[in-house]
Amino acid sequence: MEKSIITQAEKTKKIRSAFIVKNKQYLTPHLIRVVFEINEHQIELLANVRSGSNNKIFVPAEEGGVPLIRTYTNRKIDLENRELSIDFVAHGDNGPASAWASQAKSGDSLEIGMKESTRPLIPDADFYLLAGDATALPIICAIAEQFPPYVTAKIILEVTDKDDELILCSAANISIEWLHNPHPEEGSRLAEVVKSVQFPSGVLKEYVYIAAEYATVQELRTHFKTTLQWDPHGLYICSYWKAGQAETP
Repeated sequence: MEKSIITQAEKTKKIRSAFIVKNKQYLTPHLIRVVFEINEHQIELLANVRSGSNNKIFVPAEEGGVPLIRTYTNRKIDLENRELSIDFVAHGDNGPASAWASQAKSGDSLEIGMKESTRPLIPDADFYLLAGDATALPIICAIAEQFPPYVTAKIILEVTDKDDELILCSAANISIEWLHNPHPEEGSRLAEVVKSVQFPSGVLKEYVYIAAEYATVQELRTHFKTTLQWDPHGLYICSYWKAGQAETP
């Protein structure tokens, strides 16, 4: 099924199409990259969709059941090689998307929905603070890849252990701090470490981007908005998941 819908209110093209699995690999013990083929029709559909933007995946349910909808970031859209990559945190069968990715094989099909947008993932700034847990790896890696060479960024990432650390590619001047947390559902040090960051002096424009578990996000939202009274235009904080609670269908 392939759809391209224009909503009159927002003039936004919404795309929903079935993509075929080309291959998959474990980037780390807890991160699976599934690469989908992009066919001729889908090339046109994805022509104005940016790498790193959000998408909805429709995880197949048991026969006759309604697909479960989950929100993921497309890691990369490569129209030249006709490949769409999505990275999944691997935690066994604890979650339908993780279970699907663990079992996925070449030739399998997955419906994916996206919105057309060519806007930058984040606005221009001179210094960036990016922070997130394992669920934010795809978007933060995508942002780092799209940085221009003249900016500086501090990146804080929380993963299970050292084997789950990745190499981030960027033209910018980036520094990366890795936190290890084998049980993120039981709590995190991410908020504590982010709050200890010293921002460089003399920077004209700063931007903070945080994506993580709900409790961490709430703590950091209060810290930046209330305690520091941060300019809301220089801040994006998003909860990707909540401990003990699944995303509603």
